[in-house]
Amino acid sequence: MTKQTVKPAVSAPLMQREEAYLSLERLIVTGQLAPGAWVSETDLMKVSGHSRASVRFAVQRLQDQGLISIVPRRGARICPLDITLQFRAQELRRVVEGLLARCAAERATEAQRQQFRQMSQAFCKHASDRDAIAMMDLDIQHHSLMSEAADNTFAAKAMHSVKGVSRRFWLLHYEKHGDVQRMADVHHSVATAIAEGQPDKAEAAVRDLVDYVEEFTLRVVGFTRKD
Repeated sequence: MTKQTVKPAVSAPLMQREEAYLSLERLIVTGQLAPGAWVSETDLMKVSGHSRASVRFAVQRLQDQGLISIVPRRGARICPLDITLQFRAQELRRVVEGLLARCAAERATEAQRQQFRQMSQAFCKHASDRDAIAMMDLDIQHHSLMSEAADNTFAAKAMHSVKGVSRRFWLLHYEKHGDVQRMADVHHSVATAIAEGQPDKAEAAVRDLVDYVEEFTLRVVGFTRKD
């Protein structure tokens, strides 16, 4: 039997758990499950359409990401927005996402580079459409591909721990304080540099991305830089 024909016996349950996680994360980062809201396990089963076992698995991952907190004898709460946590997430992104982008630019296969080229074009389209939700979905795919191409599981796990917090903050504030065009442009630059196999440019593009997210966060809290 060849390696390609081997199918893990637990693939279906794992897929259901992953789908439950992605469903609940999307509901949280888009604000459909509002910051500060109390939710029961039954509530989460209803809104996600998944089983109790899958929801419990998802809640554990979301807790690790700082999106859900479990309070003994009280239940689960969607974590309120935390400005300090948002800035700490960007500190990690500046270092670790830059590393992932550099490694992806160095290690990506030609098939992966072609996917990055397609994604860079898609970011431009979403910018012209001003479709922030579609751009969020594309960002999830982009991050997944970058992690795969970088081939560094330690860095990928660290990045995954903060991406949900960062996405939620953007989606809940972009209409008033965000610049969809600029957000798309910096993502386009990251994807293009990786596709072209330019690690220095890929890392620099991530710095530009994090610079923008930090500026955006400062606008949300009402801070104005004085030149």
